[in-house]
Amino acid sequence: MLPTDTAGRWSVFRQEGKRKLFHALGVGYALLYAGAGRTAALWVLGTGLGAGAIVETLRLRNPALNRWLIDRFAGIHRDKETTRPSGIVWTMAGCFLTVLFVPDGDIVIAAMLYLTVGDGLAGFVGRVWGRWRVRGKSLEGSAACFLGSWAVGALVLTPGGAEALWGAFLTTAVEALSPPPDDNLTIPLLTGLSLYAVRRFL
Repeated sequence: MLPTDTAGRWSVFRQEGKRKLFHALGVGYALLYAGAGRTAALWVLGTGLGAGAIVETLRLRNPALNRWLIDRFAGIHRDKETTRPSGIVWTMAGCFLTVLFVPDGDIVIAAMLYLTVGDGLAGFVGRVWGRWRVRGKSLEGSAACFLGSWAVGALVLTPGGAEALWGAFLTTAVEALSPPPDDNLTIPLLTGLSLYAVRRFL
């Protein structure tokens, strides 16, 4: 439920703002891929993913460690992450698999930025200003996701145009439907694969 009082809305604004800083990791991954290349990105992301998976396994199997880490990141984690892997691990997994399976560099970079910009705007706008909701997702958040993703596609994809619109639609659809296991994985991977398929076969 979205708070209607100023203090409550400001609290949501700060919490969501801090959480979206972690989405900025997608920008770092995109810069790594653009600057160092596919092989280096796979090594860095793969190593980070392996380390993150070990930490998350230990956290979820050890209640004391879980409580300690949750307390350290209070206000940033989602409630569901108390009993399941955190969004950071899913983000690394999504970016790693996108680099692994999508050959075209501009699509890989766009897919990573869709997660940072499109999904980030959807969550931020939806939780702070969202009013009209369908299946728990706000129309305001979806509109922000589409516009932000379209801007990413127009700037990154070569050529932009129809591909930018298609990428924005895909990102908004995946964010709204949130297919399992986690949209931090499915947004970059599904949008990247779909855009590549469109470019390759249509």
